[in-house]
Amino acid sequence: MKPLNKFDNVNARNKVLQLKKNFGLLYGMVAGLTFAVTSWGWDGYLMNRSHAYFPWTMLVTGAIFCSILGGIVGWLTARQESSLFGLVFWITSSAFFAWIIVALPLQINPFIVSKLDPQLGKLLDYEKGAEFAFRFGIALSWVVPFMLILGVTQVPISESAVFSTSMFGKIVPILFCIVVMSISGAITDNLINSHFRSAITALDSTIQFVLDNKNNENVNDALSREKHAAAMNPVKKYVQESRRLYVRSYDETLGNLHILVKFNQQLIDCDVLYGQPNFCQLVTGK
Repeated sequence: MKPLNKFDNVNARNKVLQLKKNFGLLYGMVAGLTFAVTSWGWDGYLMNRSHAYFPWTMLVTGAIFCSILGGIVGWLTARQESSLFGLVFWITSSAFFAWIIVALPLQINPFIVSKLDPQLGKLLDYEKGAEFAFRFGIALSWVVPFMLILGVTQVPISESAVFSTSMFGKIVPILFCIVVMSISGAITDNLINSHFRSAITALDSTIQFVLDNKNNENVNDALSREKHAAAMNPVKKYVQESRRLYVRSYDETLGNLHILVKFNQQLIDCDVLYGQPNFCQLVTGK
């Protein structure tokens, strides 16, 4: 058997390095995409069911940014072939992931929505409240441990995957990555998303109750109070099946929110306090 010369050895090593970098790129992109899907996918699904306006923009935007950054970090880690560098790269990236958890619902998504619907955008008041720095700190503390796990494990588990001859051996690191980032993304839902979602779903439920009992003269009073149907009385004549809801403003605790409801071209502003609609009024001077 003819021995490999030094050029063959260099060529073989370059191929292996390229495989590792390709795998690192895939590993990082899957990590970022999984984080986005678990952070905003379920939220988008529930918001869509509750007639939220542009329910999928956060998922799409988050998936693009997170998968790109994850891919870059995974590629850089594979290129350096060092768990130490991987630890540094992934922990550094956690600052971005923590930032986008807060910035996406409070800054990025409202900006996108205001461009898609300028009329709605003029009514949004997202400048104050929510204690951005405080919530960023909480998000960072949630994200860092999972990024640390990815940083420490990427190189060793990728090494075995690249040289594995079985399909299972090649996908195990990807599955591990999905599990880790799924947990990380799911935890972040409680920071902001759940507050916005609970207000919108509660108000949408109230609107549906009013619609279902529009011509009912024997409405169950107890159920009506439970649904806070009285909140819709000032704007009852505008209520219709076709509607879209979006958060207009919020207080620093995210407990008291104003929700805009768009019935065709008519806009209604509803105050929702901890998931309970209080009152609604017609938006004038649009």
